[in-house]
Amino acid sequence: MAWFLVRRTAQMFFVILCVVTLVFILLRAASGDPARLMNAADASDEVIEATRARLGLDEPVYVQYLYYLRNLLRGDMGQSFYGAYDVRDVVLAALPNTVALAVVTMLVSTVIALVLGIASALKRGSALDRAVQVYVAAAQATPNFWLAVLLVLVFAVQLGWLPAVDFTGPASFVLPVTTMAVALTPILIRTVRQSFIETLGEDYVRAARARGIPRRKVLLVHVLKVASLPLITLLGLQSAMVLAGSYVIEVIFNWPGIGKLAVDSLVSRNFPMVEGAVLVAAVAFVVINFVVDMTYSVLDPRIRLGAGT
Repeated sequence: MAWFLVRRTAQMFFVILCVVTLVFILLRAASGDPARLMNAADASDEVIEATRARLGLDEPVYVQYLYYLRNLLRGDMGQSFYGAYDVRDVVLAALPNTVALAVVTMLVSTVIALVLGIASALKRGSALDRAVQVYVAAAQATPNFWLAVLLVLVFAVQLGWLPAVDFTGPASFVLPVTTMAVALTPILIRTVRQSFIETLGEDYVRAARARGIPRRKVLLVHVLKVASLPLITLLGLQSAMVLAGSYVIEVIFNWPGIGKLAVDSLVSRNFPMVEGAVLVAAVAFVVINFVVDMTYSVLDPRIRLGAGT
């Protein structure tokens, strides 16, 4: 088990390094000069060169990369090209808003998936099961950006029931969480339904029923624990979709999170801010997957025993 922890930790750092390196290279290769964007259109070449020197963009790319890694190891993410803000402070200020949106989305999606997935499995072939399958198919075919715009037009513009932009209170969660949950729940529902159907057919479940154990206890104790394993794994993997999807959703709803910060910084070629936002997202993703691996090993002793060999 100790070797498993060491190996997974090393893998996390390797993935983060690869992401940081790739983003650094792609940003430098992208079109657009931050020095020109920061100055007036009629600025002289001397002013442009002075701006590049101040930002450190006059150095070779590999030198910039080494400086960036050195500062990163010291906990310094650099300064924004605009306003000289500390990148770490700005990113950490936006992070709680993205985390709150992601957590609420995952909680809502998990509850919906468990309720509909279990109900569909227990009532297989019924009208309820068919209705759930219709929802799954329709939700999978719905683009989240289109749904977000539609929800804003209906519930914010026409009806005026909910706020459309920014984070002003609990009501602000409704539209973005609904948009992301519709995109997330179909695969979760299908996973829960299939896992429950397969688990209900296991010998130990039939044996528990034969011993006269109440049906509710069989479902909650014997079936739910085993059937939830694929769901836990999938939730960890789907966290990537939540992080990636939040970029689009945060821009549409003007949500003050990491996604909107990254997109706005990318448009203005604010390299340090983009790198900081991507770094935080990468760290969050690998940590979530690490926690999922540990949770999986706790729930399934076979994995824990296999990791220690």
